[in-house]
Parts: sequence; C-alpha cells; structure tokens
Amino acid sequence: MDILDLFSISFGEIDIPPVMFYLIIFLTVFIFLAVLISTTKLIQSFISDSE
Repeated sequence: MDILDLFSISFGEIDIPPVMFYLIIFLTVFIFLAVLISTTKLIQSFISDSE
C-alpha cells in the first residue's frame, strides 16, 4: 500500500487525489454561483425594463 493511497478518494476503480477532488468541488460551486448571479441580474433587468 502506497502512502498516496491513504490520501486518495476512491470512486469505484478511479482514485482521485484530494487536491483534484477539492478543485472539482470548488469549480462546480463557483460556476453554480456565477450562473445564479447572472440569472438573477437578467431577471432584475427584465423586470425593471417592463415597468
């Protein structure tokens, strides 16, 4: 058993290092928030234009 195996996150047969796992989580949350903010601004713009 390798020392890196202690720090890898296993998804079936794929072993992902924690740095990559946290990077994927961070990018997912960041993109989700960016889309949420963009959608909110678009809806606000649409509502203010229609008044």
